[in-house]
Amino acid sequence: MSSPEVAEDSGLTGLAPIVVDDEPESELASIFGDSTSTTASLTSSILRYHYENGRRYHAYQQGRYLMPNDEKEQEHMDILGNMFNLVLGGKPFLAPIGDHPQRILDLGTGTGTWAIEVGDMFPSAQVIGNDLSPIQPSMVPPNVQFEVDDVESPWAHSSPFDFIHCRFLATSVKDWPKLVGQTLQYLKPDGYAEFYECDYIYKSDDGSLKKDHEMFINCSEVVRAAGILGQDACPGPKLKKWFEDAGFVNVTEAVFKIPIGPWAKDPRQKEIGAWNKLQAFEGVEGWTMALLTRVLGWPTEKVQLHLSGVRKDYRDPKIHAYMTGYVVYGQKAKESVKAAEPTPEAT
Repeated sequence: MSSPEVAEDSGLTGLAPIVVDDEPESELASIFGDSTSTTASLTSSILRYHYENGRRYHAYQQGRYLMPNDEKEQEHMDILGNMFNLVLGGKPFLAPIGDHPQRILDLGTGTGTWAIEVGDMFPSAQVIGNDLSPIQPSMVPPNVQFEVDDVESPWAHSSPFDFIHCRFLATSVKDWPKLVGQTLQYLKPDGYAEFYECDYIYKSDDGSLKKDHEMFINCSEVVRAAGILGQDACPGPKLKKWFEDAGFVNVTEAVFKIPIGPWAKDPRQKEIGAWNKLQAFEGVEGWTMALLTRVLGWPTEKVQLHLSGVRKDYRDPKIHAYMTGYVVYGQKAKESVKAAEPTPEAT
């Protein structure tokens, strides 16, 4: 029998291979090992949440976004956000926005942790976070506010922003160039936008990830299902061109290999990989179930069996897989298009 076909390597020129730690998994690895979250999905008749396969989904523009919004997914979003902060060296963003931004917009804010952190960093700034689901906390800094909105609908803000931030919208946006263009429109001259997305097709530098591994099948099938809906699951590699095409200047791209599991030798990559393994355990059902059942027609039982195999692969220290993260930021030129016109519904 021929050996399984190896998943494609990175093709990421300029990024060195991640050195594998040949020692037994450390205490750090055991801490982030087989995670199970205890959550409770709270029913809200006022918000009329949609329930399916034991998970809760948003009510506003139902079906627009196929990730759940229950407490389990909220925990996952916070873990994911912490991991990406580690990837950025503990920073919430990379753009050189200066010390005194006055208006900041966080697109698809999720649980609102990024908006709250940035609100604390810049107490004189007004920070607005929007999302399809009102899952943000009510106790927030006085300069932070949240609103329910679809980022792909026309925006209704009367004043432009110094900084617009966006991350984790893969599989949920139908027209990325339009979204990037609208972002530029709502920036002040010299203002910055920063988008953070990934290429979710897992890779390995040493050929340890095979195409018949369930974790590779998972990412490839999720990407395929999102593609059928016209919602790109791998926008990261395209962000830089979208920014340039929209008219941003001083466009900068940073690319990161993000290990899945604490198998890297470098201590920082090991910690990031441990958090990535944890977020994967917490999030894989959420990003898989609706796409594979609704779009590809998989029975729920087949998805659950598949997820069991995916988690088994996540546990395997011999699989040295990683995903690739992309941070792109750019600036609005002083002579760029005029600021957005005020609207009656403006915040």
